[in-house]
Amino acid sequence: MRTRKILITLILVSMPVAAYAESKTVWSFLGGQVGPEWRVQGTATTTAEVGGLRIRPETDTKIFREAALPHSADFIEVTYLSLTDNQAILLWHNPGDPAEEIIQLPFLLPRTTVAETVKLDVGWFDQWVGRPDVVGISLPKGSDVQLMQIAFVRLNLFEKATALWNSYWTFDRYTPYSINFLWGPMFTTSPVARETLYQLLPPHGTYANTVWYVLLLLSATVCVVLQWKPGYRRKALAALGGLFAALWILSDLRMGTEAMSYALHDVQEYWRKPAAERSFRERADFPVFMQQVQPLLEDRGRYIFLTQFEYPLLGLMRYHTYPSEPVSPEKAGEGVDTWVVFERPEISVDEEGRITSEGEVISAPGEILYVMRPGAFVFRTR
Repeated sequence: MRTRKILITLILVSMPVAAYAESKTVWSFLGGQVGPEWRVQGTATTTAEVGGLRIRPETDTKIFREAALPHSADFIEVTYLSLTDNQAILLWHNPGDPAEEIIQLPFLLPRTTVAETVKLDVGWFDQWVGRPDVVGISLPKGSDVQLMQIAFVRLNLFEKATALWNSYWTFDRYTPYSINFLWGPMFTTSPVARETLYQLLPPHGTYANTVWYVLLLLSATVCVVLQWKPGYRRKALAALGGLFAALWILSDLRMGTEAMSYALHDVQEYWRKPAAERSFRERADFPVFMQQVQPLLEDRGRYIFLTQFEYPLLGLMRYHTYPSEPVSPEKAGEGVDTWVVFERPEISVDEEGRITSEGEVISAPGEILYVMRPGAFVFRTR
């Protein structure tokens, strides 16, 4: 009977949590819903369409309005379409601040032809007070964005506690710095921060061991106080020792599981994949590309190598293609006829058989020897 009463109580208590999972205020632009409260600063062509507010700035343009939010917000969602990659800026003004004091938070609106939602973890920043009086977005000159809606989301206590627990068991990826340094477990109450916990560095969270150290310090302080009371000293020491052991085991389990996740990721993404689909850590599918390139360089003493990030790819090319040597594009006039390009989508071959970078010709005519995908190929001049 007692168990039944406890279960009924838990169900009744949890019902409001399930029913009111979160508070959300949505500013929708769908169906041409653009009210007079919106103001535009800058020169731009704005069109209220069924699919949202289309903005094509001729100069850097700001669109903003008074917020008057009925609740505070932990994060913001921007749903949009865009024909270009854009570096946008979220703007807000806090009540009581001088009128010219506008807070700016840069964020990326990647190109997309289907509706996408960007989530902004504004709650992490001290400048976000929860309920600003003015909110807006700044778009750069030359962009073409269709805003569908902007949503302000407040989480309840249960959702924050869930995000807190899940963040502790969210693991970093194995990266070059992992050989010397690990971030370790982090706490965050934001599910948005948890999704990108180790992608944005430093992580948007609190180091979990800091919380454990504070907890142990408080427990030790209580232990010191209680040891002067008859009959409490042994119990206090036992409780402190038990807490220390429990946190030790929990931390060991957490870090051991993270180490195992590195190996599991390698097995799933590299060892179990067909040779042509393998991806290895931060090098992605570069090992697959390099295997195809090596035979094409065996009879060449030097070759031009272009990539977005030289580390660690340049060193790997030097090692695996030795005695062939990668050199810079300036050496093309010294008899170097082979170009190896990896992860440079702005580089392509034009109709006349020349390599171009953002429309500028950078090589003599030639032919493509191998193509992995756009921006990853081997080219040889005639």
